[in-house]
Amino acid sequence: MIKSIFFSRFLTKEGPKVLYQVPDGSIVPSTTCSQLPIIDFESVSSFVIPRQRFCDRLVSISTNHYRILGHPVCIESPKYDRNEFIFNLSIVLEEDEDHSSYITVVRKLAVLFRNLEEQGEFLSRDLEERQAGRSRGKVYALCEIILEDLNNYCECMIPIDESNTINIKLFPRFPPPPPVKAWHVPLSTVRLESLMDENWDLTMQRIIPHIDGIKSVRQIAEYADADLNLVKKCIEHLLYYGCLLMLDIFQFGAIYAPTAEISTLIEDKTMQQECASYISMLDPEITTSALISLYTSLRQGQTLKSWCIEHQESLFGIDIRRFITFGVIKGFLYRVHKYALKLTGVNGTDLTSSAAHGGTHISREASSLSKKSSRRELAARATTSAADRRPSKTGTESRRISHTGSMLIEEEDEVRESRRSFDVDGGDHGHGLGLGLLSSSNEASHSQYPYQRQMRDAMAEGGVSDIGRFLDGMHCFDEICTELQITEKELMSRIKHRAYAAGASGGAVDGSDGAAGGGGGDIQIFHK
Repeated sequence: MIKSIFFSRFLTKEGPKVLYQVPDGSIVPSTTCSQLPIIDFESVSSFVIPRQRFCDRLVSISTNHYRILGHPVCIESPKYDRNEFIFNLSIVLEEDEDHSSYITVVRKLAVLFRNLEEQGEFLSRDLEERQAGRSRGKVYALCEIILEDLNNYCECMIPIDESNTINIKLFPRFPPPPPVKAWHVPLSTVRLESLMDENWDLTMQRIIPHIDGIKSVRQIAEYADADLNLVKKCIEHLLYYGCLLMLDIFQFGAIYAPTAEISTLIEDKTMQQECASYISMLDPEITTSALISLYTSLRQGQTLKSWCIEHQESLFGIDIRRFITFGVIKGFLYRVHKYALKLTGVNGTDLTSSAAHGGTHISREASSLSKKSSRRELAARATTSAADRRPSKTGTESRRISHTGSMLIEEEDEVRESRRSFDVDGGDHGHGLGLGLLSSSNEASHSQYPYQRQMRDAMAEGGVSDIGRFLDGMHCFDEICTELQITEKELMSRIKHRAYAAGASGGAVDGSDGAAGGGGGDIQIFHK
């Protein structure tokens, strides 16, 4: 909000002087008002009316917790004293207020008053009339109208004469929207169809019917048959003006938990009524106590599916998707995302400690996996050394030694179901646990280990290698599934295959969200 507008000019005998100020006494003391000035003009006068070489540019001055915005103008002509006419129409704002939208205002007013003076000596004649006492001055009236209209309506239209009019509008400046990702789900906060007309962008017109709070950005692009990058730009444009909210992909396999803001729901009766009317599919609406009980029963480690089964009687007549969406929008629920991290790098570097220092929640499980991997690697090196000391052994006998060593380590780790699993054919992928046990020429091995044959077929189709760039613990499962256009079940299957391809001796995932593989191919699944 504008606190004051004042017009100042450089006078030959008096120097910089405030000729008009609105309200009276806001800049310099006035005989008609007892109000104290909000700034000390004398201390900043040399900046408000600067030297000639600093004119015709924006000036921003902070003083006494206020900000002065101005654009001093210097008109050179022999008809003026000292051959120049210097003036400045400035506005005063609070120092911490966003002043970006007022910069165009002072620039536009500076250009307008320059043109009025050059065309018909508007400012010079107004000063003469003021000094003669015939009127208070047209400039004062303009300052008064500009202040009232911009503060009350954020715009003004003031006719000056037959050929000049002041047209000013304040356009708010919003912070830039966050980056839009393909796996985000936009939810409209206004009726976009009622705002849209034929002049809107063509891509915008095509995607708006598909913004329903369910489809992701990539799905919207596919349904609208539009380029994904253009769709992202349109979504960012709507986000900038507050027409959308961004959500996560809703799925029953996800995990949701309450935040500290859950106290707002407990205390705010209006929010409780709003929530009940939004999520209820039947009359009467759900009671407040039941509503709060359901929200507080959500917890980490439990998927939404299992939570629904546990509370199926209490959830009768409730839209589950709206139930979760309302909590996420209001901020008292958050989504617990799932990530995948390959604990051993390509060059054999252990990433467990670096992941723990990075702030993830996998240090305890990762440590145990690292110990298992170390034991496997030691055993593998031992069996390899034994094979090197017995050069008379054939390739089959060497593979038998490797097979025996791997089995011993699996028994030590009590992973008995994985004793039938070995390395894939091709020593380039192994890390010391297998030496090509599944040979393409060995038909008996193919019939004896059907799961390994299925895994190798999946690798041949290219379904395993494409997930390697996502296994750094920085990509959530929503992102991976959206980018690869697969389901979470297919992603978990590929992660298991990835562990085998890296030389794992036991390919089962440890628990539902544990580690896949062993040896050099350990992959940790964690939540945060």
